[in-house]
Amino acid sequence: MEAERLVKLKKKFYIYIPGFLVIFGLMLFLPAGTFKYWQAWLFLATLFIPFLFVATYFLRKDPEFLERRLKYKEKERQEKIIIKISQVIFFIGLLIPGFDFRFHWSNVPIWLVILADIVIFISYIFIFLVFKENS
Repeated sequence: MEAERLVKLKKKFYIYIPGFLVIFGLMLFLPAGTFKYWQAWLFLATLFIPFLFVATYFLRKDPEFLERRLKYKEKERQEKIIIKISQVIFFIGLLIPGFDFRFHWSNVPIWLVILADIVIFISYIFIFLVFKENS
């Protein structure tokens, strides 16, 4: 990859990563009405710390892979609709836990919260291995 494209790609990640962290944080903490929400902090760490390692790895080892992943767009109308619906469901899924925390709709045991974050972390490992193998 030429140096200019690599610099541009790195700048994109330096802008996207903090931006997504802020957006995800707002989507978790605003509905909760507080920053005293350790489950959300743990979830954010579980999402973003492995993401930083994966992004750093591919920026160093295979920046072309990241560039392709950022440019990929669905071509068929039906696929675009499915992606949009999935995004809406994903964002709603980020809002509900905050409201649940604020209004005490459920009582999730601590061990289950931690187990869920461990499953997310292990999933990241599998995704990384798939990306690495199929880059």
